[in-house]
Amino acid sequence: MGRRRQSAVYSPGGCGCGLLLLPVIAVSIGVMFALAGLAAAALVLLIVAIGVTVWLCRSREQRRADGKTNVGWAIFLVFAYLLSISYLAFFILLLVSTFTGESVTVG
Repeated sequence: MGRRRQSAVYSPGGCGCGLLLLPVIAVSIGVMFALAGLAAAALVLLIVAIGVTVWLCRSREQRRADGKTNVGWAIFLVFAYLLSISYLAFFILLLVSTFTGESVTVG
């Protein structure tokens, strides 16, 4: 009786490394979508802050006549601008770093 030769099963990468990396790839895709979602939220926050600024400038005389102050709105605008602009700058630098392959530093 002749010996039958068993054929070896190979994965496309030559080993099972691709299968081992699947969880890492899935997590990195999830992180990418989370960062994109945060960038979208920061963009919406920036648009809202600009809208509130325009509204406050247009209704300044009416609010002054009614005796209302803008302290609460000013605090909101400071936080809104700081959060949205800083995160959008981080996201843009992250995109530049991703697509160019070089580290991007500020300063």
